[in-house]
Amino acid sequence: MCALGAQFYALAYSETVARLPSKFVLLAGAEWAKISQRLILEAIDTVTIENLMAAVLLHDYAVRMGNFANAFMLSGLITRMTQALQINLEYNTDLLCQDAETGLSATDKESRRRLMWSCYVMDALVGSGVDQLTLVEERDMKIQLPCNERNFLQQRPCLTETLEPGNWLKFIPGELNTDTILPNMGIMAYFIRHISIRKRVLRYIKHLGDAKVPWDPDSEFAMLDADCRAWYESLPASLQFMPDAIYIRKDSSQLGALCVLHCAHYQTICDLYRLGAPALYKLRAAFDFPPEQQDFLHHLQQVLFDAARTLASIIGETMRHDSRILADSWLPTIAYDSCRIMVYHLTQILDPRIESTRLMMRETVPLLQSNIAALKVMGNVSGIAESLCSAAETMLNRSRIESEAISQNIVPDDPYPAQEGDDPRESLPGTPVQSAPDYVLNPLSIFRMARKSIPERHAPEKTGTSSAPNSALPESNADPDYTREGSIEGGCRRSVSNAPEFGQASLEELQTLFMSDLGWAWQPAETAVGSGIEAAGLLPWAGGYQVTQAEPWLPVFPFAQQD
Repeated sequence: MCALGAQFYALAYSETVARLPSKFVLLAGAEWAKISQRLILEAIDTVTIENLMAAVLLHDYAVRMGNFANAFMLSGLITRMTQALQINLEYNTDLLCQDAETGLSATDKESRRRLMWSCYVMDALVGSGVDQLTLVEERDMKIQLPCNERNFLQQRPCLTETLEPGNWLKFIPGELNTDTILPNMGIMAYFIRHISIRKRVLRYIKHLGDAKVPWDPDSEFAMLDADCRAWYESLPASLQFMPDAIYIRKDSSQLGALCVLHCAHYQTICDLYRLGAPALYKLRAAFDFPPEQQDFLHHLQQVLFDAARTLASIIGETMRHDSRILADSWLPTIAYDSCRIMVYHLTQILDPRIESTRLMMRETVPLLQSNIAALKVMGNVSGIAESLCSAAETMLNRSRIESEAISQNIVPDDPYPAQEGDDPRESLPGTPVQSAPDYVLNPLSIFRMARKSIPERHAPEKTGTSSAPNSALPESNADPDYTREGSIEGGCRRSVSNAPEFGQASLEELQTLFMSDLGWAWQPAETAVGSGIEAAGLLPWAGGYQVTQAEPWLPVFPFAQQD
């Protein structure tokens, strides 16, 4: 708690007394964190609730500092501690604490539930939809969801639903009025339910080769799309990102949680609808959209673009109220991915020669600039925000969207289509003999970032890294250090050094910019790479944007019934 609190104390001092460098603020609690980790590891055989709480906070600190190897190893320790403590089960069946002799108070029981659900979210974000990396299963979560803050602060025991909507624990007496259960759930409960949907979305994206075509009404895509929409529609008015709710949550120090709740939803929409931009996300098992499904493809692309713009609006509106609210460790990668999607759509999906595209550019540039401004302020509490900010600025400058002078050439959705009849497994170098999680995760995921810091690599990673034709690779790939340089700063420096001083960005430069993922090499041909928004973080409970329509943007699925 001291390690995390020191950052915000230093940040407040910097804003009110004397300006401090961002790096100083970021490192303000480093010594506290070292002491905390030493104490935890020295007592690794002492499994207690207090040690688990400390380990969870330490994991969040490691992610903020960009120490992903440490965070990854802590995540395994944390899940083992939850299994040893069995806090995935209710302490007893006296949920309403009617028996004074049963031990724990209502506050203690609720704190344990929140601790276990924090571990569930951490595991889901670390796993990123890869079964091998996921240690906490939904079927083992036999506790009810967290209650709302009012009941928790007032120490009032209450009943809530379980992870599955409309369900509650089976040992609840039948004579109780279950109509009172749903109002007891707060922002934490809805966030957890969304994370369970997100897990399924990410797993689907990584198994496209086994999925039905997305325009099939019975496809996995259609079902996940419906689940996302149903979750959004289930939000009560108090959890909508609207002016009234924003000011209420700000007054109760929950605006950060509200921001992350909605950012998580729209980021998951981006992950689901990335099917419409296989080149941007390097979906190697991408679907081939026939001519009769071009409307559906355009629908996917538009929803993806709209979701990215909405993310920028939510982050910008939150920053307008107080930049310190943007403290969650997930937000930097969300803001960066929002920039990537918007720039890609404007330069490679739309025709820059038509007036409607130019109008869209003028409307979108402020959102891109807002994301960059948010990344700058996040640098005080996030180790990777500054580098992502530099990358986003480079992307915007090289695309020349601000001057509306981007290339007149329309880049196809897949700049490197395979030749007809080619088997990527045979024709493209670098295909691994064995499969490993490295090949289905984005370079910014916590597992991939952790792997970058491990000096001893296993065989599949050494078989080769490039699966793109030689003409598709940046010139700097000729440097033998290129594929070994895993830092985000390294990718940013290369982007800046390769950018021309004057003139428009060429087609090849834009392709390199969009396809390079900050300097990491291409992935093997048989995989579908993730979105880069799987950086892990804790539930942000320590803690709108202006809309012209009646409700915020909501994904729709109008083309599913055409064929």
